[in-house]
Amino acid sequence: MGANPEGLDREGRRDIYFFIHNVYANFFKDALDYFSLHLYPRFEYKVVGTYDKAVEYLNKQCELNREADKPNLPALVLNPSGDFDLADANAGGKQLWRFPNLAPGMVKRVFDPVYQDENIQIDVGFIRIQGDIELLMLLNSFYEYCDLKMLFLQIFGGYERWIYPQFFNTFIILPEELVNYEYTNPYTGLHYNIDWNSAGAYDKLVKTIAKNELVLPCNIKPIYKLTSVNDASNRYGGADQLADWRLGATIRYEIEIPAFLVLQTDYLVKNVDINIYAGSVYSFYDHSVPSFQLKYKKSYDWGLDETSNSVITDATCEGVYEHEYDFNTRFFHVVTQAEVDSTSNLQIDLGFTVDDLNSLRLNSRFGEMYYGDHYTLINNNSIILINEANVELVNGMVIEIYLYKRID
Repeated sequence: MGANPEGLDREGRRDIYFFIHNVYANFFKDALDYFSLHLYPRFEYKVVGTYDKAVEYLNKQCELNREADKPNLPALVLNPSGDFDLADANAGGKQLWRFPNLAPGMVKRVFDPVYQDENIQIDVGFIRIQGDIELLMLLNSFYEYCDLKMLFLQIFGGYERWIYPQFFNTFIILPEELVNYEYTNPYTGLHYNIDWNSAGAYDKLVKTIAKNELVLPCNIKPIYKLTSVNDASNRYGGADQLADWRLGATIRYEIEIPAFLVLQTDYLVKNVDINIYAGSVYSFYDHSVPSFQLKYKKSYDWGLDETSNSVITDATCEGVYEHEYDFNTRFFHVVTQAEVDSTSNLQIDLGFTVDDLNSLRLNSRFGEMYYGDHYTLINNNSIILINEANVELVNGMVIEIYLYKRID
């Protein structure tokens, strides 16, 4: 394992998983079991081509209680290829969070953590790999050859069609740095070691390195597609042997391989999002509400009677008059989904009568609302009627209602 002492973007650490061959070994073994036990259980003999022949000889001798001079037919040989690579970009093989040096911090937003408590969160990053495996099937007769080739075409739905067979069991070897990691909080004095048993970790003898390691169980689900089927038979035999029947197939696979682990501490503090809702305060504008001056220009055909605050038609009332208004109070109305779905215009009951139309101001998320175009007052100027033909209501939208008072 390799560690990153500098941390992960100042949030945690990453550990690169070097023992990927254990995952591949389980994958090839389970792939062999799938094609032999589930796809065609009549296979009497099955072997992965990279197995040590001496070990295989001893295993078969124990299994058959005799020397295995030749395979019992039908037999299946799986030949894995070391020519694997990243999956294509359209399959998600090039996403940044799949690589420990690009965007490992995003892993926590993609996969569930393998360990989590109030202070520590550990996630596994997966790399998506594609490659080929070759199957060689040794058969008894031409008739069995026909049956098995037809079965392959049926199971795979023809060529170049992905199938999703089953989950395979494997394990992730935990690095010593994470096994012995001790969380310490200098402010609270809290310190403890990770309880890996609660996460399902267990000790296992890893035969390839001849060591006992603490491992985490992991399920992976590859996908397969049939790319080719070929006839590898020796039809005419020889001077001292009969014809043998062989069916070859090439299988393309894609699989998610655990590639690195990400540890983050105090993740609850770092991921706090502060949301301010309309129930407490709301504004798209400056919180300070200034006073304003309202100017009236009286032309020859209309004027304003300042005593009654009503419009008059007096041609002699020409001139400009100014009145100053100061902020008095503010109200909010939060639009509900029921009001959005309603077929009638929204009505907001103020609970009081507006004596001076100029003292009322309305704002929404779309900006200032104008009397006549966006709203009017009804019921003795105590209810605001929103003109939904000109106002788009959205669930959760806040309408700000400002009330001013004339001070001059």
